[in-house]
Amino acid sequence: MPDTKSGRERKGRNKRRQLENHLARRELNADDEPPEPYAEPTDAEFLAESDDAAR
Repeated sequence: MPDTKSGRERKGRNKRRQLENHLARRELNADDEPPEPYAEPTDAEFLAESDDAAR
């Protein structure tokens, strides 16, 4: 079957609808509150070296 412009357009619309449905489902299933931020442990050795280099 030959490739037609209307067929390509329909396929594109179906993909867009599929993506929109996926994003809507993801948003509905998401938590109401964002997760709490956490502090990453820092290495004091690297902080001291960067302070010395700045002077």
